[in-house]
Amino acid sequence: MNRNMKLRLFTLMIGLFAFVSLQAQTVQDGLALVHSERYNDAEALFKKLAEGTPSADNQYYLGYFYVKTGKIDEAQKAFEKGLQLDEKSYLNQVGMGTVALSKGDRAKAKELFDEAEKKKRKDAEVLFRIGEAYTLFEKNNDPAEAIRLLDLAIARDKNLADAYIAKGDALMLRNEGGNAATAYEYALTAKPNYALAYNSIGRIYLRGKNYNLALENYKKATEADPNFAPAYKDLAELWFFAQKWKQAAENFDMYLQKSGTTDPEMKLRAAQFAFTADDYSKSLQLLEEIKGKINNPITLRMYGWSYFKQNEPDKAIETLNEFMKVAPEKIVADDYKYLGRAYNQKVTDGKGYDSTGMAYIMKGADMDTSKAEAAATYKEVAGLYYTAKDFPKAAMAYEKGVSLDTAKASANDYYYTGLANFQTATGMIVPTAADSNFADSAKIVSDKRALFMKADSIFAIVTQKLPDWPFGYYWRASTLYNAYDRQENIDKGISAPHYQKLAELAEKDPDPSKYKSYLKFAYSYLAFYNQTSVKDEAKAKEYWEKLLAIDPDNAAAKEALGLAVAPAASQPAATAKPKSGTATKKK
Repeated sequence: MNRNMKLRLFTLMIGLFAFVSLQAQTVQDGLALVHSERYNDAEALFKKLAEGTPSADNQYYLGYFYVKTGKIDEAQKAFEKGLQLDEKSYLNQVGMGTVALSKGDRAKAKELFDEAEKKKRKDAEVLFRIGEAYTLFEKNNDPAEAIRLLDLAIARDKNLADAYIAKGDALMLRNEGGNAATAYEYALTAKPNYALAYNSIGRIYLRGKNYNLALENYKKATEADPNFAPAYKDLAELWFFAQKWKQAAENFDMYLQKSGTTDPEMKLRAAQFAFTADDYSKSLQLLEEIKGKINNPITLRMYGWSYFKQNEPDKAIETLNEFMKVAPEKIVADDYKYLGRAYNQKVTDGKGYDSTGMAYIMKGADMDTSKAEAAATYKEVAGLYYTAKDFPKAAMAYEKGVSLDTAKASANDYYYTGLANFQTATGMIVPTAADSNFADSAKIVSDKRALFMKADSIFAIVTQKLPDWPFGYYWRASTLYNAYDRQENIDKGISAPHYQKLAELAEKDPDPSKYKSYLKFAYSYLAFYNQTSVKDEAKAKEYWEKLLAIDPDNAAAKEALGLAVAPAASQPAATAKPKSGTATKKK
């Protein structure tokens, strides 16, 4: 074989390979890519078809791709070129009508659609595409006309699965979920194991908050086509509703991988999912990928929140302040909360909070539309105040938190509210005659007692919620002991029933030693009370013996039992340090 013959053969083979490659990918392949939201691949394929095999139909489907991706000007160019190739291409006329409809020119769209329907009334594809066009635009749709045309298309071709899908979409525009589901099921009859149909059914169930059936159908979609990207996106939203943050983020990652999308809005959504899954570094990475590519102030919010979580408070404050400046209408409660937390994060004096930070956090709580969220935020603030021993502010914040969501307030919430009031009262100093404010002493005494009584009423709620928890009774006894003159308290036995309940519950505990320090106060008080007020020597002796058993060196107990002479009998101490931990039921 000579050299020229070899070259001609080589050229022929290259052309043949190109032809085979081109023919191997069809319009249907491109439409499947559109349904799978693999838009980059779909665009490449439709362009390849339009350029490699110029035809009116190929131009229409290229334009259709642009319509589906919101590039209306590009769609119009493609349809016009299709009409140049074949002025009687009614698909491209439908395309031009679709462009008019997208722009709100319903009259022009109807004129073009009506002519196409009249000329091609037996062409199922033309009827289908007109009907579908009436479902594509949020503000310019006509579900009734869509259903009429789609029914005509289905009558011409009962195996046109996508016509059933479009009919289901039209019915969803009329909020007819049941009928829409039936239409999608017919699509499965026309095209068994069709991922798009399963996914559309899943969306109906998600909208109706039937999460189990939504999950079932999304899974069927991925099983039918593991590369069907929208199912992973919808699964992510489903898991997000279920507050399964990690699963949500994982499925949205799968959507990004399967779709190959470079859409900045999708990357932003992925950053939000990563944030809720506590993957803050990934959230920041995704934000960096779309930096300068998207004019959405929400990116600033996400930067601010993520910077806070990454312990970069200065960057968090800077970006959140910028966000609030450029998009004040988009500010939500959490924006102020994160800004406040970032200010608190900067504190290095051991106090644990910054006054500006606390003000912002409470501003966020006051903006909150959820009472439960607002309540939780005030309790967060209260905890910071309490840790810093700023008990008056802690008491006010705890009370605000409890009042916002009383129905869900826990025993622990009331416990710390009571402690904050108790500690506030304890910190009030009654002036003596030598003090300049001595004239206020009577009022201060009254206010102090009122706070102790308030604390007691709060601890009473704790004992109601946790009747078998000894510490609630300890704090009732101790609070009342401080609210009254101590001799009056013992004479009247005001704290006695609460110390008795504390002793009863603690003694039943498998490990009563953990209540030792509290039982010392209880036994001492009850011994004095029975000895001096009730005059019940036997009961007094019982308590002295119990006190001596846990405190062998207790001088008052020894003296009372005749074992030693105490220099002076003392009454029980006023307070004990607050128990650390939380008010929880004994296990």
